[in-house]
Amino acid sequence: MEQQANQPQPDNISSNDTASTKESSTLDSSAKPSQAESSPESNKSKTFDTSFLDSAKDKFANESARYITAALLIAGIGILLVWNNAIVIWAVLGVAFILGFRESLTLYKIDTNLWLYALALGVWILAFFSARPVEAAFIACVILASVVAYKQNLSPKSILPFLYPTLPFLALYSVYVDFGVLRVVWLILIVALCDMGAYFGGRIFGKTPFSPTSPKKTLEGVIIGLAVAIVVGSIAGILMLNTHFLLAIILSLFVAVCGVFGDLYESYLKRRAEVKDSGSILPGHGGILDRFDAVLFGAVGMHFFLMFFDEFACTRCSILGASLL
Repeated sequence: MEQQANQPQPDNISSNDTASTKESSTLDSSAKPSQAESSPESNKSKTFDTSFLDSAKDKFANESARYITAALLIAGIGILLVWNNAIVIWAVLGVAFILGFRESLTLYKIDTNLWLYALALGVWILAFFSARPVEAAFIACVILASVVAYKQNLSPKSILPFLYPTLPFLALYSVYVDFGVLRVVWLILIVALCDMGAYFGGRIFGKTPFSPTSPKKTLEGVIIGLAVAIVVGSIAGILMLNTHFLLAIILSLFVAVCGVFGDLYESYLKRRAEVKDSGSILPGHGGILDRFDAVLFGAVGMHFFLMFFDEFACTRCSILGASLL
């Protein structure tokens, strides 16, 4: 009897095991959704890490391209100026001019026309043989205006590229032809000093926006850039060219201010054209006009300043000589 009473006990144990197994399976199934819910977060974190690495790689590649291009430009310009061969400098500037002219057509939203390129090339060739290269641009404007009026198949905006960048490129070439390679070195030095001073000064002290055209440029940065250009630029002019200290200060200030507004004008054109860069020929820098906008405006300022004071000095000497006679 006792053995028969004890026989059902294994069935109770098995039923308890089954119940516990069901409970554990229920717990496991309830735990699975939490794991499924946590998996998207882990995937998001993995995706975030990957995108961060990709952006870091792209930024490093862009910065590397920028530094390499800058180093090559500095080396190339340095070799060109030290070599100081008139024909080579005219040819290299001519290539840069045609590339910049092409970029300006995009900025002004002018349809590409072979006649415009032919006229631009003719202007540059004429500048090589002319005693006054800058005046070649005015001849081009007169010719183009005549064609626009006669044919009526060109937009009046077609004249704009012959004002900028044609005139500044001719002014840069005229500074070299009329006043020598050291004046070009001085010009580049003043503009570079102003640019670097404005950049670092703006990063450290910049608070007040300089112009809506260029929101990143600050008034404090511009003032610091001008101060650096005046001090170091005038010292360089005195030591390199034996320039009178007052003229060196005035010219450094004038050229630096022209460079600031050259950069601003380029920013204005790009905003109107709704483009980030004027071109892509210089990796990390954009186009020719992106890199040399300040130098081109500075060249106009230096050419005018040197021509004005040179003619003023000659006129003054002739007046003094006539009065002595």
